[in-house]
Amino acid sequence: MVMITDLPFDLEKKILALVPKESRPQWQTTCKRWYAVRQDLLAKKHLAQTGREFILLLNTSVFSTTINLQGVHNNVDPAMEFGGKLGSLQDSNDLQIDSIFYCKGLVLCNMVKKQRLLVCNPSNRETRYVKPRSNGSCEYVLGYKGSKSSCVNSYKILRYCRYFDMQMRRTVSEFELYDFMSDSWRVLDVDEHDAYISARGVSVKGNTYWVAKRYGNQFILSFDFTREKFGFLPLPYESAGPGVSVDYGHKDTAVLSVVRDEQLSVLHQYLHLFSFEMKIWVSNMIGTKKVSWGQFLVVDVVLLNVVSFVVDEEHKVAVCCSTDKDDGDEEGTSIFVIGENIQRHVYDEEVTIDGSWPHLMNYVPSPVHVVRKSTRKSKRKRIARRHQPEEGTSARSVEETKVTPKAKPKAYRSF
Repeated sequence: MVMITDLPFDLEKKILALVPKESRPQWQTTCKRWYAVRQDLLAKKHLAQTGREFILLLNTSVFSTTINLQGVHNNVDPAMEFGGKLGSLQDSNDLQIDSIFYCKGLVLCNMVKKQRLLVCNPSNRETRYVKPRSNGSCEYVLGYKGSKSSCVNSYKILRYCRYFDMQMRRTVSEFELYDFMSDSWRVLDVDEHDAYISARGVSVKGNTYWVAKRYGNQFILSFDFTREKFGFLPLPYESAGPGVSVDYGHKDTAVLSVVRDEQLSVLHQYLHLFSFEMKIWVSNMIGTKKVSWGQFLVVDVVLLNVVSFVVDEEHKVAVCCSTDKDDGDEEGTSIFVIGENIQRHVYDEEVTIDGSWPHLMNYVPSPVHVVRKSTRKSKRKRIARRHQPEEGTSARSVEETKVTPKAKPKAYRSF
């Protein structure tokens, strides 16, 4: 006898796609896996109707944006629209965010001038604040151990800080890991290395990857959250580059992105060699110890400082976010759609706040719950609220209820 759990996953998805939208609450508690798959199917259908959805960090604020690429190869201009703005669920003040990191439905935000981090799920508006143990300018990334990412307790935060120690008279690297289950930081005991991170990190299958440099050579630095080990992977191009003519006014552009939460992508330009040729590769397979590459796109474009990008495999284009200075030396942010014989300008921000780098990244909604650390005192409060009449529930208690594991997620609407 064939059990329902023995069905092929593709057949399961076809069956769940036929389930009426109104009936989802009835079987949400029957099978959590089916509910998660159904939510993912609805999100993909929503994105197909409205366009690709992205997260955009711009001038210390985070926005949900969509870019409709339909007809881009038939001289139809891409349409970019801004959705909601990420704000705090605990107070009315807007969040001032210095940097963001995306990992499987969760967003890690590093606050401006505040020694705390914010982990949130924009699709269900659940949040959790984390206080770093050490101050200073550091890189914070989010990942998870194993192959499961259904609960925030499987996630960890890596703090990577590299600085010159005046007393030791050498560069020192510090690594710490934050565990959501214990709500604590611990020093990570790893081999010392002198790699310098030259581009923002990205998350693929729970692990983090950066473009790094050492002794003038570029490579990919990886961190495995399961093994808690660093690794080194080759880039799909030579660091030095071909040719002999050098433009010392520009540096190479090397940026990482993620495709479908499963593959790594690299964008590269030899700007210091007077070349405007832009190449993009997508990994055929990726791990913390091995990678193979396939070329995705080769174009000639005049974009001098690409700081982030995403690829669209269906339309074979890349959406690039770049910064540049005008005649008054003020930073500006521009977003372009780049493809074969395509260079479309879809957004322009004349002034960028000093020290705030824009960041464009893919966003895929996820039902992952961001559970706050529970205490006996908070448990007593929740028990007391259960026995209160519904009309007596305060606005504060409603807000707190949103972040408990048993809270019912809202219908999909990011931010």
